[in-house]
Amino acid sequence: MPRAPRVAAGRGPAGTLPRTSFGAAEARLSRREQDRFSYQMGRLLAVSAAAFGLIGTVVSLVILWIPGVLGPGQALVASIPLVLLAAAHTLAAWRPRDFLIVAVVSLGFVSLLTIGVLMDGAWNVGSSSAMGLIAALGIGGVAAVLVVSWREIILGAVAFMLTIALYLALLAGTPANLSGGVALIITGWGVAATFGGWLGASFPRVMRRIGRIGRAYNIERRASETEARRLRDARLLHDTALATLTLLAHSGVGVNGEALRRQAESDGELLRRLRLGETPQPEASGDYSLTTTAEVPVGASLAGLRSRLDGRGLEIDWHGAGEVDLPPEHLEAFVLALSECLENVRRHAQVTRAHVTLSDDETAARAVVTDAGVGFDPDEIPGGRLGFRESVIARLDDIGGTVRVFSARGAGTTVVLEVTKQ
Repeated sequence: MPRAPRVAAGRGPAGTLPRTSFGAAEARLSRREQDRFSYQMGRLLAVSAAAFGLIGTVVSLVILWIPGVLGPGQALVASIPLVLLAAAHTLAAWRPRDFLIVAVVSLGFVSLLTIGVLMDGAWNVGSSSAMGLIAALGIGGVAAVLVVSWREIILGAVAFMLTIALYLALLAGTPANLSGGVALIITGWGVAATFGGWLGASFPRVMRRIGRIGRAYNIERRASETEARRLRDARLLHDTALATLTLLAHSGVGVNGEALRRQAESDGELLRRLRLGETPQPEASGDYSLTTTAEVPVGASLAGLRSRLDGRGLEIDWHGAGEVDLPPEHLEAFVLALSECLENVRRHAQVTRAHVTLSDDETAARAVVTDAGVGFDPDEIPGGRLGFRESVIARLDDIGGTVRVFSARGAGTTVVLEVTKQ
């Protein structure tokens, strides 16, 4: 049983796909994708052929059991090959195989012969109609799968001519309308073959369209990945090397020399790794790891943040919960955003003290950062500034968190970080 429009045997030069009517479309899809499409197309053709065959077989069976067409015993005998024919069609739709075509055609011929022997020349409208339906659809349904290659078209033509010949031979010399029966057979085979040919011709068009959609998706995905990588690198550099440069620009005021030296060394290692093409993941402002850990200890992350901020010119009063319970990737983003908020206080608020209140419940983890500094207007943050928009707002937005800012010039600043628990 053909499974789809098939390619010719062998392969093209240098292992390329062979030339076919849809070779260009195939070339854009992987071998696995081609096999999947071929299988689905083959199943669709087989189901279509079985549908045509079952319609003709079942209607013929019903006609034969109409009183007056055949006697009860004759109808029972005639039903046996028809039931087997219906079973062959069903099996061919479930598991398409070449030998099942032969089984369907053979059982169709047996059904015609059985009815012909039972009638013994005493034809009536019902029996001749049943014969026509068996020949037109019960056997002719296989035409839907015999339109894929020239070899199958030739086999289908031979089966069609044998069916016509057998039908005429059995009904020769009877008052039945032979021309009408032949027209019915031609129509049944023609409809099945046309439908199968249309499905086969649609296969390359579907492959081409899927190929175009796949290419568009890949272009969009690569663009998204590039943008995400650009933002990630910008955040990384802002939270590390640029933070160090800011300290140097202010002559390291408020930061002891050893802390500044350690941060500059780690930033130098980071820049070297980036130049070599590696993608280290930052753990906090001024700190990062070159390998991704599977799990970040909850207490250690906030404790590490506290220790890193010591000696950097900002006294921090911690209130509330000592830790928050979040998944490792959410916790990392939460701590990084909190670290950047405190860095902003140290750089811009013109104060030496800030307050951090942590809370953790069943629904969310929160951090409230408060200072009594000079304040600012959140709406006046330039679009090109990465510090707050990317390192705080966008970072929490990536994990479904929210950031609220309450500030005004001369009135201090309060930032609320919240990460909802899934």
